Order: sequence, then structure tokens, then C-alpha cells
Amino acid sequence: MALSEKWLYAANMVATKINRWFNKPTIHNCTKIESILIVKLDEIGDMATSVHVFSFLKKQYPNAKITLLCKPFVKSLVQNDHNIDSIITELADIKSKFDIWVELRGNWETFFKSLLNCKKYRVDRGTVRFAQRGNQQHELLTNYNVIDALLFEGQKCASINEILEHPFCRPTLYPSKEEIALANQRIAKFGLTRFAVIHPSARRILRQWPAERFAEIAKFLYSEFQITPLIIGTNEEVDCLNKIKNMCNECEVWVSNDSLLTLFAVLQNSLVFVGNESGPLQLADLANIPCVGLFGPGVKDVFYPQNKRATVLHHVLECNPCDQLHCTNTSKPCIEMIEVETVKRELKKLLFAK
Repeated sequence: MALSEKWLYAANMVATKINRWFNKPTIHNCTKIESILIVKLDEIGDMATSVHVFSFLKKQYPNAKITLLCKPFVKSLVQNDHNIDSIITELADIKSKFDIWVELRGNWETFFKSLLNCKKYRVDRGTVRFAQRGNQQHELLTNYNVIDALLFEGQKCASINEILEHPFCRPTLYPSKEEIALANQRIAKFGLTRFAVIHPSARRILRQWPAERFAEIAKFLYSEFQITPLIIGTNEEVDCLNKIKNMCNECEVWVSNDSLLTLFAVLQNSLVFVGNESGPLQLADLANIPCVGLFGPGVKDVFYPQNKRATVLHHVLECNPCDQLHCTNTSKPCIEMIEVETVKRELKKLLFAK
């Protein structure tokens, strides 16, 4: 964790403690909570591990208007969530005060804004991370623990399994009818019936399993299971996608500019997902499909997929976690320690189990 982030966490923690000294009694009257702001300035995968927060808060405070502040490109992931009443993407869009301020992932600007615009109660990530020091938990649980103090009347969950199996508030996404129809069009365009989704890229190079190994997995899926590999990515990742296509002609390549929920709807129709630690892996996890997650320098456990048909391959070295930019293991980056045969073996287990 960067030093500046530690100071931000500390500032939030102090502000929350002071707030609770004065406002603890007011939180237990749900009818008087009219507005809630959730700050989540984070990436796709991080947002995917936060969506249960919206449903837990809406169930606890059904009369409150819930507003989400997020990054613009992540908005499409949650734009249909009926637990959210309003989504804003700029701090300047905050024009009023909120009864509850939830800092899931903010910055110094949102911190100072909260001091002026939080009317009754605030909760924050820094307080939870301080309590977890030395034992960081899975993001699903960390995000839940941020709002734990806001929940009562049977809403408490003690584990990830309780969150995942909650009858009303388990994490999920909500593609619209139009997005589902568009996903079906994309599938039909490629003539897919039995297909796997492969996402070979990641935000950091040290997280990326070699493209030629993904090509071997694509060939394996096609030859052994008659499953067509659909290689997905964005315009920025097209070189990697084409490299795999050149090595495995049976692949289809989808360079998508569609919404994240359209991608989610495509994933729901696939037989299996293979990919690095990245946003699409978290979407595949929420789609509850078999998936193989390939992890390199990422922190152990924190972003592992949690559905019962998921498996993780991760060589956790003494240098883990690192800055994900400078590899100190000069012989071989940890992501490259994952062998092709190991991935094939895990795929066999998942596909035969299915």
C-alpha cells in the first residue's frame, strides 16, 4: 500500500471515530435515513466485488435514496442495479448533504467533501483495513465490513459464504433486455454454440500469462472438447488477441466496445472462462460459470473468484505482494510459473464436472 493511501486511510479512520462518538444513536432509526452516498472510485473488478453493498443498504434503508459516485467507464457495470437510485461520476455533481457517507474507495477530495456533506454517519475502508492489518481479507468481505456498522435486524453476515448465499443481497449484476439481446447477437455473429471465453490481457504486464500459452489452451479446448475459444479484449489489447488468433485459427476474436453488462451476458452463456487476474475474471465469477483464474503478483486470496465452479492457479513467492511493476525474481516472473499442462488439468476437472 502506498504511503499516501495509508495517510488517507488514517484520516478517514479518525474522522469516522469522531463521527461515531456523536452520532451512534441516530443510525438505528431507519425511517430517518433519507440519503446515502457510496464512494467507489475504482476499477471493474473492484466494483464487481462491491455490488452486494448496494443491496444490503437498500434492504436496510428502503426509503433512502442511494447515490453512487464512481469512475465514468465503470458506470455501465451497475447502471441497471435497482438498488441504486442515482449514479454520478464527478465530485462536482454532489450538490447536497447525505445522511450516510460510505467511503468504499475514495481520495483526498472525497475525504474533505465528506467532512462538509455528511449529515449523520460515515463509514470508511480505512477503518476496516486497519482492523485487518497483516490479514487482508477477500474484497467481498472487506467491502461488506465497511458497512457492517450500518446493518442490524438480521442483516449481519459473518463470512463470505453467508454473503454469497444470502437470499436477497448476494452479489449479482443486472443486464438489461437490450444488453442480453445484444449479447445473443454477438454470439450468433460468431456462430457460437459451445464456446469458452478467454481474456489474455491485464492492466499490468507482470499479471499477463504469455499469449502463446493461451493459444495452446485455445487449441486444447477446441480439439479435446469441441469448444470454440472466444478471445476477448479492447482496442488497446488487439495485438495480443491477434497474436493468439495467428497461433490458433479455430479462435474467434471479439474486440468489444459494448457495455460491461453485455460482456457479462455473453459470459453467462459460455461453458468456461480462462483469464488473468482482471475485471473480466470477476465478471465471470459473478456469472457463476466454471473459470480458471491465473494469478501472478497479486495479493493471495484478496481477488480470488469465489463461485463453487472456479479454480485459482497462483505461485505465491516470498516477494509477494510486489508493486507489480518491477519483478525481483530474475529467473522467471511468478505468472510464468503456471504451466500449460496445469491449466489443461484444471479445465478437464471443471468441464467433466459440468
